[in-house]
Parts: sequence; structure tokens; C-alpha cells
Amino acid sequence: MRKSGNNRSLTARRSSRLLAAGLMALAVLAPVKAQDFSRLSERTLMGTARYVGMGGAMSAIGGDPSSVTDNVAGLGIYRRAEVTLTLDYARFIMAPQSSIVFSLPTANPAGQGVQYHNFMFSYHRLHSFRADYSATAEHQPSLGALFIAADGDLRIPFCADRYSEANAMRLIEGGYVNEYALDYAMNIADRWYWGIGLHIHSFSMSSEADYTETFGSGYYNRNKTTLLLNGAGCSLATGVIWRPASWLRLGFGLQTPSVGSVTTTTAGSFDAQTDSLRWNYMRDQRSSAPDHHMPLQLSTSVAFQISRYAMIAMQYNYRHISSTPDVHSLRAGVEVVPVPGLYINAGYACESPFRTSYPTVSIDPSLVRRDAYFSYPDRQHYISCAIGYRGRYLIAQAAYQYHIKQTRLYAHENADAYLLDRNTHRIVLTVAWHRNN
Repeated sequence: MRKSGNNRSLTARRSSRLLAAGLMALAVLAPVKAQDFSRLSERTLMGTARYVGMGGAMSAIGGDPSSVTDNVAGLGIYRRAEVTLTLDYARFIMAPQSSIVFSLPTANPAGQGVQYHNFMFSYHRLHSFRADYSATAEHQPSLGALFIAADGDLRIPFCADRYSEANAMRLIEGGYVNEYALDYAMNIADRWYWGIGLHIHSFSMSSEADYTETFGSGYYNRNKTTLLLNGAGCSLATGVIWRPASWLRLGFGLQTPSVGSVTTTTAGSFDAQTDSLRWNYMRDQRSSAPDHHMPLQLSTSVAFQISRYAMIAMQYNYRHISSTPDVHSLRAGVEVVPVPGLYINAGYACESPFRTSYPTVSIDPSLVRRDAYFSYPDRQHYISCAIGYRGRYLIAQAAYQYHIKQTRLYAHENADAYLLDRNTHRIVLTVAWHRNN
């Protein structure tokens, strides 16, 4: 595109003002988006092979370290010490769970008063952000038009019609949400199980986005950004399991919103094919949010035991996340014991916001942060099975899980959503040692 000398001079002055604003922004804390918090609140159904094989429907069953993440009262089911380690493969190998349980019997007569005091130290990976997305579309509203509106003085001529001819986005993510827990539970007369725990969360997320819009005559916009999120928080958990009959268990678990903080680091650039216009002044920007909360979580469940040979369980989970749709999940699982020591499991779980409207994330008016993209998990489905051996001293179980995850990815606040499907095959192996008291 040809421009007059006056236009070149005007562009140079604008670039100088942008550079000066960028240098001033180095001393300003970048705002933390509500979207950052919602991403850190995501969860994946991971844990021990038995828990995965049951579709996570173990809040009323207990007796498994991963079930305690939903209902800490499940720790009260233990009658022996146990050390557990889990390995997981889904595109890469990791160890998402390890724990040690101490079970202390009391001197009370059987069926009267407190029967056991149990303690557990555990580590669980609650979510992995590792992903690589690519998406394309046509005739979307232009991100450049948003930058024009936010800047108030910027001019990108070919964005006047506010629509691109085509666009493409590449998003590479990494990181995790981990939970470290100290839990206590008691067995009261083999009828009531009550627990309480302190859960500490650590999270780290990295995201690299490359978004390009193309227009007629070879013009384009390109927005490249990097986002890093790091932080920690702690919450309290409590729960109860009630056995009104030998064949029936009812469970309820609660985890309070956590108190913690998150630190955000961002960097990026915006390029446009028009007479030397180039934004590249932005360097590392850091901000912290001391009022960050992980979500409130509730779990209710019921389990039916058929003699010593089978157990059927159903569970409902609810997570309340500020500024985003609340998340609901339904889980169901079955466990069959055809011969003593051999356990076979099958499970299904689905998770959804249960509503179609999604809040948007406005672009930062000061342009200190230009990571304009955001995403929301839409629906998730888990189908699983497991087989395991439980002996006098050794537990060995293996599980397979097929995970279907649907995501809405937005390049910016005015863009239509890219609808992404990501299918994951997960293999889980759990080994444990336990002993009789």
C-alpha cells in the first residue's frame, strides 16, 4: 500500500507514542482476566485405576485414595495401612497420584463408638493443560478492528470493513493443577464415616497463541502472545458416608472455595501489513490477584452393594466458578467380583455447563495485555473399564479410559467460536501395598 510522506510521518509519531506507552506500561500491573481463573478451575477425571474404571462414581464407596478428592469421608472406610502409586499414559507418561494411609483401630467393642481413626497424606494431579489446537474459519470479525477501537488513534485501513476473509489460530498449552492433602476420617460404629481435610493446590499454566487474519491484496494481521499463570491456594474439605443398611451407602462431600493468589506474566506482539505498523514493545508484564478462589465443589452419591459380588454407584458433582457457567457432572459405575481377589469395573461420566450462553472476555482497553483469545470447555464424556487384583498385601489394577472433550475457542471477544473436539485414550496402572492390623 502506497502512502504519502505526511502519512509516513503520522505513522511514525503514532509508533513513537505506542512505544512510550509500552515503556510506561512496564511499571503497571497487567489486569488478570476472569478467564484466567476459570481455566485454572478446570478438572480432568484422573486418579487410581479403580477410580477411573468406576467413572469417578466413588463418593459413597470410599476405600480408595482418589475417592477422597470428592468426599473425604471415604478415608474412614480403611481398616489397614496402605501405600499407593499410580502411573498414567495419555500422549505422555505421568504419575498423577500417590498416597500413604495410616489406620489406627480403637479398643471399642465392634459396632459401638469410634472403630478407626484414619490419616492420609496424598498427592493428586487434578488437571493437565497439555494441548495443541489448530483451527481455521472464514469471514470473522477482525481483531484489528478491536485494537482500533481500544486505541482510539490507531488506523489500519484494510480493517475498515471489520471482517477478515480468512483466519487461522494455533494454540499450544502446558501446565497442571496439583493437590496436596492432609486428611483425617473416623469410622463410627461401622455406620457413619466422617472426615475433614486441608487441601493445598498449586497450579501452573503456559499458553502460546498465534492468530492470523488475511484480507484482500495480501494484507494481514498477526497477533502472537504468551501467557504464564502460576499460583497456589488452600481449602477445607469435609464429608460424610452413611450406611443405613448393609446394602446401601449414601455420601455427601464438600470442598470450600480456596484462598490463594495467582501471578500472571504476559508478552506479545501485533503485526499488520501496512506501512511499517508494528507493535512489539510489550515485554514481560506481571500482576498478582490475592483474591483468587478455586471453585466451591459439592458431591452427592448413592451406592448399592449386592452381597460380596457386586456394587453399583451413581454420583452427581457440582462446581461453582465465578464469572463462568457452573459445571455439573453425572457419574455411574459398577464393580463386579466374580471370584475373591478379582475386581472388574466399568464406568461412564459426563460433564457439562448445562447452558448454551457463555460470558465474553473484553479486550484490555489499555492494551497492556493483548492475549485476546479465550476458551470454555463445553462438554466432556468419559467411558472406562478396569480390572484388578486385591490380595492380602498387594493391589494391582489397570484401567482404560476414552475421554471426549468439546471446547469453544474464541480468537477474541467478537469472534464466533471455533468448536473443537479432542479425543484422548488413557491407560492407568495402580500398585499398592497394604497390611492387616
